[in-house]
Amino acid sequence: MGKNSASNKKCIMLISDGLGDRPIEEMGYKTPLEYANHPTLDMLAASGMTGLVHPYKAGTRCGTDWGHICLFGYDPEKYYTGRGSVEAYSAGMTLQDGDVAFRGNLGTVDENYVVVDRRAGRIKEKEDIDQLVAAVNGIEIEGYQLLVTSLTEHRLAVVVRGAGLGGSISDVDPGTACEGMKIVDPKEDAVGDDNYKTAEMLWKLLHKAYEIWKDHPVNQKRVAEGKLPANFILTRGSGKAMVLPPFTSMYKGAKVAVLAGDETITGIGRMCGFDGYSKETFTGGFDTDYQGKAELAQELLENYDLVIVHVKGTDLCGHDNLPFKKAEIVEKIDTMFAYWLEQNKDRDIYYGMIADHSTPCCRRDHSADPVPVFLTGKDVRKDDVTVYGERACSKGILNQYTGATFMATIMDYLWFSKKYGA
Repeated sequence: MGKNSASNKKCIMLISDGLGDRPIEEMGYKTPLEYANHPTLDMLAASGMTGLVHPYKAGTRCGTDWGHICLFGYDPEKYYTGRGSVEAYSAGMTLQDGDVAFRGNLGTVDENYVVVDRRAGRIKEKEDIDQLVAAVNGIEIEGYQLLVTSLTEHRLAVVVRGAGLGGSISDVDPGTACEGMKIVDPKEDAVGDDNYKTAEMLWKLLHKAYEIWKDHPVNQKRVAEGKLPANFILTRGSGKAMVLPPFTSMYKGAKVAVLAGDETITGIGRMCGFDGYSKETFTGGFDTDYQGKAELAQELLENYDLVIVHVKGTDLCGHDNLPFKKAEIVEKIDTMFAYWLEQNKDRDIYYGMIADHSTPCCRRDHSADPVPVFLTGKDVRKDDVTVYGERACSKGILNQYTGATFMATIMDYLWFSKKYGA
């Protein structure tokens, strides 16, 4: 195991979150990827190997956390305890034994606790978010404490701390595209005394936060400006601490950087032992700095064997049913690869692209559809696919690979794979 000293090869792998889609009537029954104009991606696909890859396994829908753990080379089934611990780690929180962590959204509810907007109008004003978080972080009821840290835009990491807690708690958030439904009381289907206690205290703490926030000056200001108030924490993905073995335990000596605007992704990377990078202009939204990401990735290539670049916008488009916007983001990704090719035209660099899951616009949620991928480089096997799209990639030689085996293939090309037998 370990890198061949004669090899100095490097790779850039771009993850287009939620890239995979389904045919859309308004696009002539093409997917956004098939509809978009992306000559560089087509050229890269035509010069290497492609396929439709299952991030985890066929027929399985993946969340962003589960999907990325797969893409980073792991089997989440062995380690996963819930999205909450991922979020807490991403936020830099230190979990204590017995803590229960949750993924949270700053959301908007009415006086009857009906969800008006799951993301409070996609709140992104950092000063507003910081003031709201400061107002509720550390509140206590009956000896149980609520800890809250902001992540990207509306996203939060939430921890309940106290004695006798369980980690399997139903989501308070009614779900994607479920505006108009009431928040869900997790006590109703809690199993076991420890889980019921967690559900009971979470419910009380969230309502206390609502009372603090409903007339908070930040929300008064937002309403006066015609914006939605951020007055409730919608929790989901409960879990206790999760520990992943270091990536280098599988691929000794490999140096990996992950570059993202979404702190969840850099957080998962750090759990694997990757170095995480971001800048203020790298957001988890549509306004991220694509060129800035490309330039930083190029810089990092000097010191890392593998640089992973994450783009969130394609997933947001799927959730918001914005197929033409999704195609536009694919075209921006195309310019990133064009930049890397120009910068590295005299170097032997591998390029790969994959997604953590499909998010079809017609569904507005993740699906089990496999995702289109390519891997190319001077010595990469070449198939007969000539364009980058879902239907074209179905004819590629990487079909039926998983996210973890795609990563293993990259690490083999980089000379980090283990040889079995003599």
